[in-house]
Parts: sequence; structure tokens; C-alpha cells
Amino acid sequence: MDAIRLMDEHGIICLPVVDDHGRLVGVLSRHDLDHHFAWVDTSAVQAKVKNGVVTLYGRTRAHSEAMLIAHSAARVNGVVDVRDKLSWEEDDL
Repeated sequence: MDAIRLMDEHGIICLPVVDDHGRLVGVLSRHDLDHHFAWVDTSAVQAKVKNGVVTLYGRTRAHSEAMLIAHSAARVNGVVDVRDKLSWEEDDL
């Protein structure tokens, strides 16, 4: 995930989340990412944010992983809704 890479490269523990107009809508901490995404491969997942609405695109290995990513995105401060457009390889539910 790009956020984790940026945090590691620059030694920071949180990143601002802004909307299309550059307004702060939340803060994403390294703890949030480590806690929610440490065991899920998110390399094929993209997120777009507009007015606090996160739209998730891409593919995961399992349906349960897609659900976890969407649920975790909804828990980020400033997120008002999540539109889950993720697909998966295996329906493990």
C-alpha cells in the first residue's frame, strides 16, 4: 500500500487524508494500517476519496479480505461512507 511505503520512507506515523479540494477529512495512522492490513495483500487495491466517501477498486484473494478492507476503511476518521467495488478470486464466505 502506498501509504505504508510513504510512512516507512519518511519515518512518519500518520498521514492526512484530504478531499479533492485539499481539505482535511481525517488522519490515517500507521497503527490503523498495521492493525487492519498487516496480513491482507492490498497491492491490487486502490482507494479514491471525495467528500469523505471512499470508493475501493481492485481485487483481493478472498471475499473475506475484501470485506475486511471495506470495513477497515469505514473506521478511518473522517470517512462518511465506503463504496465497495472490490472483486475477489475466491468466495470463502
